[in-house]
Amino acid sequence: MKPGKKRAERWEQILIAAEQCFAVSGFHGAGISKIAQSCEMSVGHLYHYVENKEALIEAVIRRELDRQMARLIELETATPGELADALLQKVSEHILYETEIFRTVLSFETLAEAQRNPKVAQILHEHDLNMRVRFCSMLTRFGVDSPEVKTELLFTIFGGLHTRAVRHPEQERGAMMDTIVPILRKIIKPPQIPA
Repeated sequence: MKPGKKRAERWEQILIAAEQCFAVSGFHGAGISKIAQSCEMSVGHLYHYVENKEALIEAVIRRELDRQMARLIELETATPGELADALLQKVSEHILYETEIFRTVLSFETLAEAQRNPKVAQILHEHDLNMRVRFCSMLTRFGVDSPEVKTELLFTIFGGLHTRAVRHPEQERGAMMDTIVPILRKIIKPPQIPA
């Protein structure tokens, strides 16, 4: 195995361990020693990969934001119908299956960190702007009217789904899906395509 590949694999292992520790204990509750222990390395060895804990927090945040951007890029070649189906699938995962509750915890941690740390706030603002521009561009290409407003509305809905899953885990998920499906279809429906 090439040294560069081995280092990349080890870095990935560190990021996974850091995500897990941060999800359990928070960015500031999880110590570097616990993260190092989780990936079976010494603290000193971990510092060969990252300058400090703040840099590790930023790397974990950027990793999640990169995943979000990759999911959006996958949608950029979609037709309006495919986009609607993909968004409904994502909503279904959030509402019916709670498949990303682990990511939800990290999302809340990231938002809290952005309130304390201007560098993290800047990372989030830039990412959000890039996501909005790309998504709005898709809606514009589909002929959806008021694409900026509808992009913001969809982002608000998706952001709120994370919160509701944590705040009201007993919600009637089937009824929620039945209600939200026509709303989402209406939001992204181009004028010439019936919902």
